[in-house]
Amino acid sequence: MDKKIIVKICVGTYCYVMGGYELKDLKSKLPSHLVDKVKVEASVCLGCDKSAKPIPPYAEIDGELMEAASIEKITKKIESLIR
Repeated sequence: MDKKIIVKICVGTYCYVMGGYELKDLKSKLPSHLVDKVKVEASVCLGCDKSAKPIPPYAEIDGELMEAASIEKITKKIESLIR
């Protein structure tokens, strides 16, 4: 079995109200060829306090923090990691 790409979605209040609520359905919105290659997890905070000007929502894809995360941006990152 291939190693899955770990995607952590911030479900903290700040990220959630700033767009993270859309990310909770990431797995169901991924293209079918990616679904089995990804494991989606929730995280209370991924780093909005680490930046002087946080740009939520945050996601972490295989250990790399992404600010202003969207389903489209996360999908592109996953596809680049698979290549």
